[in-house]
Amino acid sequence: MKKMSFFSILALLVLGIASVAQAADIKATGKWQIDSYWNNSMNFESMNKDQAFRIEQRIRTKFEFIANENLKAVLDTQIGSNTWGNGQYQISAGRTPNDTARGANGLGNGNIMLRQGYIDFKWPSTPVNFKVGFQTLSLPAAFGGGSAILDDQVGAAVMSTPIVDGVKLLAGYARPYDGNNFGSTSSINNTGTSADMGFVAVPVDYFKGFSIVPFGAFMYAGNSAAGSFSGATSQIGFGSAGANNSVGVRSYWAGAAFTMTAFEPFKVMADVNYGRATYSNYTLADSSDGGRQGWLFDLAVDYTGLSMMTPEVYYVYTSGVRNNSSKDGRMPIAGNPQSWTINNSFFFGDRNMITGFNTASTGGSNGAGTRNSMGFWATGFALKDIKVLDGFTHTFNVMYAKGTNDSDAVLNSAKRANGISTGYGVFLTDKDSLVEVDLQTKYKIYDELSLQLDLGYINADIDKDTWRSVNASYGNDEMLVKNAYRVAMGLSYSF
Repeated sequence: MKKMSFFSILALLVLGIASVAQAADIKATGKWQIDSYWNNSMNFESMNKDQAFRIEQRIRTKFEFIANENLKAVLDTQIGSNTWGNGQYQISAGRTPNDTARGANGLGNGNIMLRQGYIDFKWPSTPVNFKVGFQTLSLPAAFGGGSAILDDQVGAAVMSTPIVDGVKLLAGYARPYDGNNFGSTSSINNTGTSADMGFVAVPVDYFKGFSIVPFGAFMYAGNSAAGSFSGATSQIGFGSAGANNSVGVRSYWAGAAFTMTAFEPFKVMADVNYGRATYSNYTLADSSDGGRQGWLFDLAVDYTGLSMMTPEVYYVYTSGVRNNSSKDGRMPIAGNPQSWTINNSFFFGDRNMITGFNTASTGGSNGAGTRNSMGFWATGFALKDIKVLDGFTHTFNVMYAKGTNDSDAVLNSAKRANGISTGYGVFLTDKDSLVEVDLQTKYKIYDELSLQLDLGYINADIDKDTWRSVNASYGNDEMLVKNAYRVAMGLSYSF
């Protein structure tokens, strides 16, 4: 039996739940969304305009099977996102069964996807907690909504335990990539098919009003971790000029997330992230070893003394590509940073994909926008959670962003067979900048049902002389535009 109807699967699920009802309490939560989009020229290309109007639907449902306060199992599923008119919401394998499917979002439109499936338990007579299975794993972050290094659904085993009052230990193992798809139609039998990560974090909340979470992580990815003879360097978050795709990668990350509320009504959030990825067999003649190494810093200050809104100012810096260097200056990224953004800015979402716009409506990106955009600085202010009319909340955001990637590096890279992994209109050089204005509105129809409207506008100043070296059309005034906009309206039912 190759296919089953949705209702058949639902009936089996209900029967399965009923059969274990006596052994565990069942708790169901979820978020069902229907979003519509009007957008234009979000890639700043007049000849490659986005689909002017579309409607997407996504269904997330989470079940917790609770045996007692020390033991439960979690099953989290997703159907979609899929656009109306683009086929049925069929029930079938949630991940494309071949070596091109990577990360939590490597799936077919409309297919059912396992977002999470893990066991959560405490070791008997101890405070030590374990989560083992496919789960959402995010390294610490105070600002941005999630980690820019790793915030993805991956197979992992995570242990957490208190050390002393106000100090905890969190450590674990994860496998973000595995190119050997046993049981699929395209198994890979090469060596080096996996990527293994170890990580540790120490949340410190000892002093009232201060918290800091230092962390570190290490990952080794084999030469076929992302597919047959395709290592991590073939991925956006690790690629650099001159990289040989079929080599192993050694990656290190360290950083800290800091939050301070001691000086109320001010709240300070800051992050420092550093990452380095090295790999041998570098194809450039001037180096026998290459890779990526760079860092991210952000600082945001909220004023929480107003009942009707929360003003915020922020600054974000990420290092960029340097010219005439065997090391790419961008911080390497593992997995998909699904949630990282600046006040739901749609520039730092994935504007090149149909699904996954990082807005309040869709509530998450598939990460390609963040991975492409490394090498920028941005500053701005926001008025968050504006409450003027009953039932309405608004967020207003103004941002200026400029690239930190050396434009000469892009010019030189265009002459090489293996150039920098870039994207016009996403990857910003030090000669590119933009201004973005966003207004997000949410109206509560019921406590569980909300109507959301997101408005966004970007005015970009992209250097045509630099990008002409990548594609001749990028120097043509008739081919390119400076302005991009998006209107998104959606219904969200949370239960």
